[in-house]
Amino acid sequence: MSNQKLVNDFLKNLEGVSDTTKNEYRTKLNQMTNQVEFGGDEEDLIKFLEEIPNPNTRSNKAFALLRLRRYHNLPIGKLEDLREDNKANIRQHRKEVAKKNNESLVSYDELLKALDGMQGRNYFMNYMYVKHGLRNRDINVRYRPSLSKATKNENLITFRPSQKSNKVTLYITDYKTAGTYGPKTIVIRDNRLFEELKGLDLKNGDYVFKKADGSKPSINYMNVLATKHSINNYGEGRIAKILVKHLLDNKRFSELEELSQQRGTSLGTLYSVYNVQSNTDQ
Repeated sequence: MSNQKLVNDFLKNLEGVSDTTKNEYRTKLNQMTNQVEFGGDEEDLIKFLEEIPNPNTRSNKAFALLRLRRYHNLPIGKLEDLREDNKANIRQHRKEVAKKNNESLVSYDELLKALDGMQGRNYFMNYMYVKHGLRNRDINVRYRPSLSKATKNENLITFRPSQKSNKVTLYITDYKTAGTYGPKTIVIRDNRLFEELKGLDLKNGDYVFKKADGSKPSINYMNVLATKHSINNYGEGRIAKILVKHLLDNKRFSELEELSQQRGTSLGTLYSVYNVQSNTDQ
């Protein structure tokens, strides 16, 4: 059976996963379709995977192949062993990346200084990265003057430009770990943020990062904006690492717990992945 036939049958009958996960499997498998026989000997698959230098990429591709072969009742024992053995390589890779980050990323104070020089949408974007550790998908929000059950079907930002209060509320339902953490409500009182948002002159129903035709941005569109307009072109991930390091260095553990909730990331993940000093001296 051809690779494409194996993939099509697998994805067509894959149950219990989101469309996003299906698309991730499709992408990974399509990338490999001309490089190795999915239904071939496991040894050939192992040789192919072992030539992939990044252990995270190696593990992800091995898992996609493992799921496909399991569905088709093909041997997977050696692929399972490879993924298990690869965990130590992933930990070491993270240590090396963390060490490089620790040496090259700017300080949190430098982030704040850069943020202070921004305006409008760029200020809002980077404020949410620097202050709240949010992701690109989280800040893909639509403006509503007030919340109602009828509007709570996508990520929203709510404030009243004419109000005396500087209260801004984010209601986030579409984010990476929504299935685990559920809807997030973040209430912010900050004069500068409030004034920058007022200056956008948003109309009811406008997307903050709306495209030229007014439509909702895709996640890829948001990723491009983040790469282009984030501080030092860091993107949300590296800014989150700086934020976590800052909170740990200053022993602000209650704020780390709050960050865990707002980002939708467990404390264990924050410590192991987003801490730029994690295990670098071990």
